[in-house]
Amino acid sequence: MRLSVWISGVLAIVSVTQGALLGLDYGHEFSKAMLVSPHAPLELVLTADSKRKDVSGLVLKSWKSDVERVFGSGVDSAQVKTPNGALLHVKALLGKKIDDQFNAYHRAHPGVAFEGTERDSVALKSLGGVYPVEEVVGMNLDETIGRANAMLLHEKSAMDKVDSVAIAIPEYFTQDQRMALLAGAQLPRNVKTVLVNDGLTVAINFALKQRDFPAGEKKHFVFYDMGSGSTRASLVSIEQPTNLSEPLVVEFNGYGFDAGLGGSQLTQNVADLLKNKFLEHHPTVRTEELENDARALVRIHQAAEKGKLILSANADASVNIESLHQDIDFKTTITRQEFEQFSEDLNSRIITPVLGALENQFGDSAVTLGDIESLILTGGATRTPLVQKQLSEYFGDELIAKNVNADESSVEGTTIRGIQLFKTFQTKALDVIDRSIFTYSAVFNESGTPLEVFAAGSQYPNVTSYLTPPVTNITNFSIDLREEGKIFKTHTIDTQPITKKFQAEMCPHGVAYNVTLSLSQDRLFDIDGVEAICVNNSNTAAGVFKKLLSGFETNDDEASSEGEESSRGDKIKRLKTVESFPHLKPMSTKESFTLRSHMEDLNDRDAKRLKVQELLNVLESALYDARNYLEEDDVASGGPSEEVSSLATLVDEYLEWLDGQADDTTPGELTKRIKTITSLKGKIALYLDSADEPLDANHFAQMYSNGSELVRQLEKNRLMENETLEALRESFALLELDVVKEFKKLRAPRHLSPPKHKYKDVMKRMETALANVNKFQDLKSFDDVSREKLFELKLQFDSSFEDLSKWLEFEQSAQNFRLNELGSLYGRRQRVIKKREERKNQASHSLDENFNSTTSGEQESSSTSTPLEHDEL
Repeated sequence: MRLSVWISGVLAIVSVTQGALLGLDYGHEFSKAMLVSPHAPLELVLTADSKRKDVSGLVLKSWKSDVERVFGSGVDSAQVKTPNGALLHVKALLGKKIDDQFNAYHRAHPGVAFEGTERDSVALKSLGGVYPVEEVVGMNLDETIGRANAMLLHEKSAMDKVDSVAIAIPEYFTQDQRMALLAGAQLPRNVKTVLVNDGLTVAINFALKQRDFPAGEKKHFVFYDMGSGSTRASLVSIEQPTNLSEPLVVEFNGYGFDAGLGGSQLTQNVADLLKNKFLEHHPTVRTEELENDARALVRIHQAAEKGKLILSANADASVNIESLHQDIDFKTTITRQEFEQFSEDLNSRIITPVLGALENQFGDSAVTLGDIESLILTGGATRTPLVQKQLSEYFGDELIAKNVNADESSVEGTTIRGIQLFKTFQTKALDVIDRSIFTYSAVFNESGTPLEVFAAGSQYPNVTSYLTPPVTNITNFSIDLREEGKIFKTHTIDTQPITKKFQAEMCPHGVAYNVTLSLSQDRLFDIDGVEAICVNNSNTAAGVFKKLLSGFETNDDEASSEGEESSRGDKIKRLKTVESFPHLKPMSTKESFTLRSHMEDLNDRDAKRLKVQELLNVLESALYDARNYLEEDDVASGGPSEEVSSLATLVDEYLEWLDGQADDTTPGELTKRIKTITSLKGKIALYLDSADEPLDANHFAQMYSNGSELVRQLEKNRLMENETLEALRESFALLELDVVKEFKKLRAPRHLSPPKHKYKDVMKRMETALANVNKFQDLKSFDDVSREKLFELKLQFDSSFEDLSKWLEFEQSAQNFRLNELGSLYGRRQRVIKKREERKNQASHSLDENFNSTTSGEQESSSTSTPLEHDEL
């Protein structure tokens, strides 16, 4: 189905703001982004060289005394030249400690050095700088957002800018990984971020495109996604309710994964094959020597990636690398059979995620393999014959389906899911049920017994509360938060505010704590609030224990304000907590500010460098163009000798400057030199174009006449303005308005208003030009003056005449605007006075009517001679 047709059936662009949303399929090696705004419905964000996917990361390289960042297609060549500058594929490093094992990463990224941050997280050390993985993510996203905003600007949507980002991530990401990714994604300014289950994104895309689901039947699918870094299998049910007006339901029911199996592992196997072949062909090269040659290993890895792609469609692949190591050229052939035999240890791992999704199901009803409609393949690595062969042999060819776009289904689904969560646009109704694959529990006061808060399979976002047993010792209270049994965060409760208020005599039955816990849309588990409850009577104590027996309860908005008393008479105090992180501390606000500032400084330096490079190219082009122009016969023979000589000298001088002295130049300096060259060349061209002009006494007399007439027009225009205002004075006075004062108050729009401070300069230059032209009119013979001198005077006059003409045009436009506004003011004033008189007449008429009715009443009263009481009068 064509994307444009699908869009029309899924998305209605109705936005409450002018913001745009970016959907990002953030892959291990490659990422894809999709943009949606009121002016760009679901459009892929292409790279600078119009590719549909972009490299996840960047490479640093030295640039004079600075560091240059390389994104996109230039990464491969930059990585070969600077292996230690490769800030690539950091997704696998998010949320990890510096002392974890990273053997697989270093094998794929030789030359890259790690350094621990103050938080013990991973940072990449390169070219004298240290870059935390969160900053690399932030720079990558910031560059993508920049390209998306450039697309909006190109489509004349300057008011639209990306302000929301939805990022697809594996559901197996832990709390540490999620917090690290969010920290990096929030470094670009003015952008909100939400994390999306990447298994559901493909299912959403599939469900919206498929459309023909039988009403009332729940269909089960396994979405098998093998990317470059991991493999995930998501068991999803899709159901169209019997009532067709109700939305389609997409429900996440099971999950299996292998966090280390993916396309990068397959590429590494090909690289190992190539290294073995090279060492076999060149026995004089020791293994250690090759392993220490980072450039050689990078080139082998890049050749392995190309070879792997070739083997997906061919039985063999030729590899040719010039000067791989010690100036040795390497040429060999690898076969698909060699590759598959070398990768045999991966065969069982290929099917394990599917089995895991069926085994680790949520809910009561178990779905068997026989209930599965199809095993839908997505992700680039599923194209590998080895992968498809193993899946087909185990599950059967008839179950395998390839009816989604393996590359773009996830980013399309991510964007749609982001639209739903941010509620920025309207989409086709879809009910998405997401579930946690991990169990979240809490340990209160180091009791050692974790209480299950959100079991695996719990829907999220979700909120619940727990009431602790009353205690008499209120000086210490802490809560450990666990994910799959592992503590990742501890909240120490600040009980200082209640140590005196909630003493034993005031709370005879102790103090209970009501803890509100949540699982957010980003699947972050945390405490939303803690309240201390002074249990001061036996009835309340019984109620507390009754609630304890019922366990966790959904939050029913019973949270009370500080110091409030409940309906039972209990005193309630909201308490603050202090967070600590036993495993890995997340990024602080201060560090986030520092990294954002550093990232924006790099952006400014990149922009300046790019501007300088563009201007250098413009200057170089202008210089060679000028040099070729000077070599033309008519220029050398007929051009103004002084200007021709000056241009020739400057061309040689500037070209020499470009070769050795332009390293530390600025955009301003380059712009000045470009303007000098183009202006001088233009002056020569104009001189040659005016070769047929006589430049005699009659010509100069006409110039003087034209200039004088223009000055008179300007004076006449100003005089006419005064006459017009004087003519209107009496009419405005009748409306109690001073026409001159009202006219002066009016301001024309900026595009119609000439800058007043420049008027004197423009007029002075015109007067000077007229004076010089007038001098030449008195010459007895123009033959005594060089044509270059006459031409210079003509240029001076023409420039002044043009500037003054523009000034007069501006002044007339502004004058007309202000006079029209003055007319509108006059009309409004007339209407106000007319309404005032009408109200006055109405009031007078009402008074007359009241008077008449009163008089008539008095006459009637007197005729009946009924006495009136004082109060009635």
